[in-house]
Amino acid sequence: MTETISLSHHIGGQSITAQAAFEQRNPARPDDLRVEGPEADAVVVARAVTAAHDAVDVLAAGGVEVRSDALARIGRTLQADADRLALLIARETGKTFGDSKGEVMRAARLFDFFAGETLRNIGERFDSTRPGAMVEVDYAPVGVVAAVTPWNFPIAIPAWKIAPAIAYGNAVVWKPSEISSATAAALMDVIAASGLPAGSVNMVLGAGEAGRFVVEADGIDAISFTGSVATGEKVRLAAAARGVRVQAEMGGVNGLIVMADADLDNAVECALNGAFFAAGQRCTATSRIIVEHEIADRFVEALARRVDALKIGDPADPSTQVGPLAAPRQKALIASQVKEAEATGLKPVFGGSSAQMDECFYAPTLFDHVSADNWLCHNEIFGPVAGVFRVGGFDEAIKVLNANRFGLSAGLCTKSFGYVEAFKRRARAGMLMVNMPTAGVDYHAPFGGTGASSYGPREQGRAARTFFTTIKTTYQKPV
Repeated sequence: MTETISLSHHIGGQSITAQAAFEQRNPARPDDLRVEGPEADAVVVARAVTAAHDAVDVLAAGGVEVRSDALARIGRTLQADADRLALLIARETGKTFGDSKGEVMRAARLFDFFAGETLRNIGERFDSTRPGAMVEVDYAPVGVVAAVTPWNFPIAIPAWKIAPAIAYGNAVVWKPSEISSATAAALMDVIAASGLPAGSVNMVLGAGEAGRFVVEADGIDAISFTGSVATGEKVRLAAAARGVRVQAEMGGVNGLIVMADADLDNAVECALNGAFFAAGQRCTATSRIIVEHEIADRFVEALARRVDALKIGDPADPSTQVGPLAAPRQKALIASQVKEAEATGLKPVFGGSSAQMDECFYAPTLFDHVSADNWLCHNEIFGPVAGVFRVGGFDEAIKVLNANRFGLSAGLCTKSFGYVEAFKRRARAGMLMVNMPTAGVDYHAPFGGTGASSYGPREQGRAARTFFTTIKTTYQKPV
């Protein structure tokens, strides 16, 4: 029997019901779970913005300890309830149970980290050049922050936006993806029970149109967006037209360089993890594997053996290593992109359009002998698809790595200190991984890229304060 979860908006501490406008089913077993929710219109969004504005002054009056305690309480609750939440993520989005539990724990630690940062929002005080006067520099809340979040990290990405927003005294209007709304509602329940004032975090549900109402709403002071390049560009332009600050994380076509001196087993594991785990649905996933000719044949053969041994199946099964894509529309998109790559003359080493799988599963796919000017080098495929680019040495590898408009994450597998230092200087990416997969980042370190991957200040870690606060400079002189 199918379990049905019916969702509501959450505004000003209250559930706001409306007619269901979208649904999401378990992408591995559609008869297992059905989630339905309403689509926010301009009126609903305006109500959420008003509730958030009302909460800003209440948050300020409550003081930093109230916010810090609430964020710490959210973290503890998530940690205690990790198994239940992980199972919900697996059933709703197709992410494996292991990955889902790791994500919940990461979200818990994000809230805990920013509970501490709430108390460390320290300014400066120094002498003015004018005798007898002092200068104070404070980091004040921006006001009302719109958070628009995707489905691939349905708890972690909302956490790394909501937690710093609250830590620095802002209120939030949050629009999660319609593909992961049940998970979002579960997080919203935890936030609502944390002791934060009503309206501190408001959740409005829906698809793209609801997101448009949020980013274009009067009263929004800042927008934090994670999603596709096309949507991110629209968000950035809408914010610029109204003079609203914005940060946008928009994905990447990430490259992993494998030098001939690399530990081959480790390099294969880095590529396997980066390209195919989470069904390739990570903005930091490896889609370009740049390998020196000398070891390329051995590398491809070893990678094919490892992929053949992967357990692909029900994401709720703890032993599953790779689950399905998140929704039928994602599978249709990946299938069309793979056919487009094949139309350029590429032939898969494994997977490809002929390797059909049921429901939303898509076979891990690898293309070999890809040229640097191929379609695959310049377009993000948000699925388990990668290409091998064979190069003659380090300089050519760096040239191929940098030969696209993205620059989120880049990796290098080598034993050479010289290559590592050159890689750190020359690679055009915001995050660099040495002998590690391109996917996987820490919650206490800055996250973000260059070029088309990112716009605006970095997310996560202490760098988050830049976006979520505004600097106030006060001059004062006793009279």
